[in-house]
Amino acid sequence: MTIDIQRLALIGGGGFSKEIAEVAQLRGYTVEATYSNQPTVQVGRYRGYLDELLADRAEYDGVALAVGGVSRAAIQARAEIIAWLDRHALPCPPLVSPHAIVSQGVMLGAGAFVAHGVIVNVDVRLGRFCVVNTGAIIGHDAEIGDNTTISPAAFIGGRCAIGADGLVGPLAKVLQGLKVGERSMIGMGCTVLRTMPNDAVVWPKPDNPVVSAD
Repeated sequence: MTIDIQRLALIGGGGFSKEIAEVAQLRGYTVEATYSNQPTVQVGRYRGYLDELLADRAEYDGVALAVGGVSRAAIQARAEIIAWLDRHALPCPPLVSPHAIVSQGVMLGAGAFVAHGVIVNVDVRLGRFCVVNTGAIIGHDAEIGDNTTISPAAFIGGRCAIGADGLVGPLAKVLQGLKVGERSMIGMGCTVLRTMPNDAVVWPKPDNPVVSAD
């Protein structure tokens, strides 16, 4: 019996691309090339950037966006690449780690990524190109917007709605039933206790410095 191995191209050559590639390979894809605005890449061969990918598109069955959403600037860069992918109608399959728990009724948009150790509960909706990173928990009936990153070990309560193009930082918590507006930034370890508007920024207070006397 012949096994049909699908070929996937990556956009983005940083460390996050290694996580994307591993899950893709576990799902039966082969990843041989990376397209990036920097010539140093972590996975496969460097083959140029978007113009070159467009010229090579017939070589691949799909494309994975492997640029991490770690800041507002990075999320904006992702949004621009997503718009380019849409203009050129390049297929972007969702990638879900076999080591994640994804319950019944979950809907995944194109390009969504679910990493190892994630728990996605019943009837969650994951938007296009959203990232649910290692060990995050998404409660029942929650909605995660397009191109929003849920960072490692974050918690999103049941029936929450997280808007598009946002970032929920590592270990952050959004309590059940709350809404967080589009383009919002929730910092590492913060707990959201009320609904947040668009463009909200919630950031932890800096630790008080400790000065030791000589």
